[in-house]
Amino acid sequence: METPTSLISLNFQKKKVAIWNPSTREFKILPPSSVQRPTYPGLTCKHVFFDCGAFEFDFKTDDYKFIRFVTLCYVDSECGIESPEVSQVELYSLKCDSWKEIPSPNYSPLDYCLSNNCLDGICYWIIATGNSPYEKVMILSFDMANEKFSVSPILEFVGFFSKTNINVLVFNGSVGVLVYPVEGIDKSFDLWVMNGEEWTKQFSIESIPGVVDPLGFWKNNELFLLNTNYEVVLFDPSTQELKVLGINSYLDHHREYVSLFFYVESLVSISGIQEHKDHIIRQLVGDASKNLNRNIDQVDTKYDDG
Repeated sequence: METPTSLISLNFQKKKVAIWNPSTREFKILPPSSVQRPTYPGLTCKHVFFDCGAFEFDFKTDDYKFIRFVTLCYVDSECGIESPEVSQVELYSLKCDSWKEIPSPNYSPLDYCLSNNCLDGICYWIIATGNSPYEKVMILSFDMANEKFSVSPILEFVGFFSKTNINVLVFNGSVGVLVYPVEGIDKSFDLWVMNGEEWTKQFSIESIPGVVDPLGFWKNNELFLLNTNYEVVLFDPSTQELKVLGINSYLDHHREYVSLFFYVESLVSISGIQEHKDHIIRQLVGDASKNLNRNIDQVDTKYDDG
């Protein structure tokens, strides 16, 4: 079972970030970053993109932290020709309520949305090395306590990245990767787990029809998936059954922004404000909730720019 967190971070159209406590319905929009953008003679910064966020608790300092990768796009001020992109990394501290810049690694993560990619204060992403179509896959990690990046060895069993999707996740208290083909809607999945410096294959799931993306594991190796109708479904490998949970993503044709989070209830205060009741949409799952031993709530919270 994944290590849960009591708070969740939200990314608003990659412009604003908020921390949310689902238990108390309190949320806090984080202050704008104070990190300085580099300047270059004759170049203008045209776009700033924020991606690959991760939110985790730092046990060493008793602090919640949010890390995100920043991509800066520059153009020549006279002829408008684009220059190579520049990368930065920013880290937010809830205790200090401020951002700071972290030395950027030589790699950019390939995971664009938040997911269950953190364990014991360390966050993990997939990176690729080499040139297309022969990229190889590695794991980039960031230690929230030491605020340092590191890279794990290449995963030789994955094969070429151009033909394979790889999702990094936490499985039964260990870091794992879920490997599945890029093409087709009948997906097969292989789960590999890191044991020390070695990777061990846990199990394989044969062809599951009508699904596009995995979201994460539940009890007894059950796997949450997103189907072709953008609904959340649950696959039971012991019975080979696919259960429709009645949860629609409400994100028409934007499945890359659907993530699954496990959290524990907490009264941790984030010095924010309460959600307005009119902005909360709660959907109770029907019979499928009994299989999860709890009700699953779907919350669609809308905020303005204020």
